[in-house]
Amino acid sequence: MDRAQVIYAIYVVCLAVFLGLMLFTPILALSDEKAAAPLYSAFAYTCHQKISRSECIFPDNTIRDCTNQSGTYVSDDRRNISAHYDSIIGYKLPVCARDVGIYLFMLLGAIIYPFIFKLDNKKILPPLLLVLAIAPLALDGSLQLLSDMGINLLGFPYESTNMIRLLTGAIAGTAVTFYVIPIANRMFN
Repeated sequence: MDRAQVIYAIYVVCLAVFLGLMLFTPILALSDEKAAAPLYSAFAYTCHQKISRSECIFPDNTIRDCTNQSGTYVSDDRRNISAHYDSIIGYKLPVCARDVGIYLFMLLGAIIYPFIFKLDNKKILPPLLLVLAIAPLALDGSLQLLSDMGINLLGFPYESTNMIRLLTGAIAGTAVTFYVIPIANRMFN
């Protein structure tokens, strides 16, 4: 393997392991909540882990919103890892829906990258494209943060939904990969 292939492989493997641990954590919690606690604690360094902004895995292997996504603000405990849905207990993914979108689509972007560019590509796309890809995430997150602080720029309290969080994370995550790989190729050339 040449250097570009090694860089690419490390990037894909790291993302795959990270995503695998994200999925493994609530699956483990379904059978042993205490055993999953250290994983939730480790992921706390990467995400706020609010249950209202997260997806849960349920015993029937479905992934659904942990809480009702009505678009109204929910004050919730970051340490709460389980949710009840029709009297069934599910466990949240250890990162919020936005972060799931970012990390998942960083990996999917990496998978499609070789179909668009050569692995040894060092040409960095115009920065404006990255700004445009991150803008929806930044706008959604900023409006939500300001609303949480009592500043309602829209004239009403704004609370995003997990679907919007996932989509804005997906756009940003895909774009990030198309910058990370050529930058890594330049750094390790």
